[in-house]
Amino acid sequence: MSSTAMHHDFQVISTAEHVPLARRETAKVLADWGMSEQVVNTACLIISELVTNVVRHAAVLSPTATVTLAVEEQAGLTLTVADAHPLKPKPLPAAHDLGGRGLFLVDALVGEVRGHVDVVPDPSSGGKRIVIRLPLAPVPA
Repeated sequence: MSSTAMHHDFQVISTAEHVPLARRETAKVLADWGMSEQVVNTACLIISELVTNVVRHAAVLSPTATVTLAVEEQAGLTLTVADAHPLKPKPLPAAHDLGGRGLFLVDALVGEVRGHVDVVPDPSSGGKRIVIRLPLAPVPA
């Protein structure tokens, strides 16, 4: 079992105006932790997409979302966005005109660095948590 070396939680209001705030908070915390620019940029894009999905699809039941950033000694960087809406999103097989780009993009970014995505129930809110695990070391080509 790995121990958490660094951990930061923050809440965002489920409105479009708060997506850039989530991105800036993520960038600041990860930069303060000494993460590489590539890891910070990837994490910021993922957090932006996940918080945007909360705004678009979950805000009616989840006026706020919780973002968690954690570095675990063995697991790498973990990014979590939790909301109170029970619907579990699924990435579409391809982006299209009606949407679907957010999770499609997140899935592609995570796959590119050989990370992992989980959508798990959040018993405390009745909603779900989207958990992204990213390696901290560059992935060999």
